Amino acid sequence: MLKRKKKDSTTRGEMPLPAIDFKPPVADKKEEQGVLIACRGIEQYNSAVMLLGQAISGRADQILLDFSQQGVAVRFRVDGLWENMPPMDRPTGDGTLVVLKKLCVLNPQDRRSRQTAKLALKLNGTDWIVEFMSQGVPTGERVLMRLEPKKTVLNTLADLGMREKMQQQLRDLLNTDVGLFLFSGMPGQGLPTTWRVGLESADRFVRDFHSIEDSASHEPELINIAQHKFNAAAGETPMTILKSLLLKQPDVLVFPALPDEEVTKLICEEVLEEKRYAITRIAAESAVEALLKLIGTYKNSTRELLKMTNGVINQRLIRRLCPDCRVPFQPTPQLLQKLGIPSGRVQSLYQPFIPPPPEQRVDANGKPIEIEICKTCDGRGYYGRAAIFELLHVNDQLRQAIQQNPSPAAVVQAAKQNGFLSFQEEGVLSVATGLTSLQELQRVLAPKKK
Repeated sequence: MLKRKKKDSTTRGEMPLPAIDFKPPVADKKEEQGVLIACRGIEQYNSAVMLLGQAISGRADQILLDFSQQGVAVRFRVDGLWENMPPMDRPTGDGTLVVLKKLCVLNPQDRRSRQTAKLALKLNGTDWIVEFMSQGVPTGERVLMRLEPKKTVLNTLADLGMREKMQQQLRDLLNTDVGLFLFSGMPGQGLPTTWRVGLESADRFVRDFHSIEDSASHEPELINIAQHKFNAAAGETPMTILKSLLLKQPDVLVFPALPDEEVTKLICEEVLEEKRYAITRIAAESAVEALLKLIGTYKNSTRELLKMTNGVINQRLIRRLCPDCRVPFQPTPQLLQKLGIPSGRVQSLYQPFIPPPPEQRVDANGKPIEIEICKTCDGRGYYGRAAIFELLHVNDQLRQAIQQNPSPAAVVQAAKQNGFLSFQEEGVLSVATGLTSLQELQRVLAPKKK
């Protein structure tokens, strides 16, 4: 991996100005041209274009700008981790922000209020959506931009990183005639994507799917799932549309969230008495926590919810090892034993290749040597993310165990008697197959600092 080169390949040279086509959120082409002409006349227009171009080409999904008296700190989030980028001076940063706000048809003079907008753009033939948010803070102003391709790139359970056997188990649970399935996860851990892909993996052609959702939630439109919206801000509730919907005898009821006890009680009656299926989601750190949270939140329906729930899924995001520069190593018998991998089952594990710091890039004589940086991952050692999943099957044995002792530890122990694999065990499988590294698994599963 070490060799001499005349030029330092780790130094980021000046990029040519990306050819970005902006599509401001305006009504017609004439107004759009006016916005673009005004933005191109600002001195820092190229800085704004370069900022977005570098972020997209560098695989960032978020850009953070922190304005202070000293300057503007710039950070990109790549594969879930924040990276510091070269800062901007205040004149450059202020002008760049004026361009961005004008492109979003926001007020550049307002540096205190919360402002949000969506900006469409095209780069290298791909359409992107930029979710822009700015907010005044005590030190100045903070700007967060989320970058998402307009066309989804994760469309199957395999794309998410789910192993084949679990894919079939999940489909079997979702395609059960009677029951309730629970999707769960914490913010930032891919729950919206798993929700969308999971729903799309269910058989929506044989059964009649209907989703009941708040109009402010902006849930994705999915083929063969009819959307029924209520306006919570105007005082409407799911009950506003649910009773009339039930007259149509739907097979599957989809709730992005269970709103209250009344609706939950009605859903339980429909599932248990009318033999329907229900799907919902909840925020939780594990599959077991999600189940206990569900039955603990709606106390008037605890017994019914436990009786009809047949499965729970939860996920954590991990970085994928770069396939072009990952480094194999032979694990010791002690390491394999610690991981619970049978001796002889795995010949090699993999770790990322991370270039050493500049002061260590010298040969035996102290002369500088060049590190060949991987062009695929740009020296990060990882490329993209996948998920590890906990899939909890809820059967009569587990229900009985919960009734006897609803503590998380006792429920996990009972679930493992039925083949349940925790994040730790699922993660070891990902390490053994070379999807990720042991270091990454330890980072993701490390207890949160209080």
